[in-house]
Amino acid sequence: MSTTVTTVIEQVSSGQILNRAQEAAQKLWLFGLGAYALVTRSGVQAFDALVREGRAFKPKAQQQIEEKSAELLNSATATIEKGEQMVRERLVRPLDYILLATRHDVEQLSLRVLQLSAEVHKLASGKSSATARPPLKAVATPPESSAPTATEAGA
Repeated sequence: MSTTVTTVIEQVSSGQILNRAQEAAQKLWLFGLGAYALVTRSGVQAFDALVREGRAFKPKAQQQIEEKSAELLNSATATIEKGEQMVRERLVRPLDYILLATRHDVEQLSLRVLQLSAEVHKLASGKSSATARPPLKAVATPPESSAPTATEAGA
């Protein structure tokens, strides 16, 4: 071992180890620069390759987007139609069984009540229904007051 230590001491004194260390550090530095240059060059090439791949894939991606959009639209339309059907079945159809008067029905009934009131008034005043005028024809809008007018009462 003493010869090894002596050899190392001789090499250190002659500067061989320092020269080797300096050369190794310089090679390591150059290795790092080379790796950086390679990655930069490869990065640019990879970027260009990805752009080319993207351009080639664009029509297929658009087609897939259109297909998915059509599928979602069909699904939404089916859901809306199902909702409308449920509204018809659960809300509109039961309303058909309930007899609701329309505005026209109410107007016609109001006119008929006025006519009957006039007939009752005539009968109450002593006139016979045989000599009374025929009932009034239905008018689209009822009179403003609910009491019969003088012409309706036959006065």
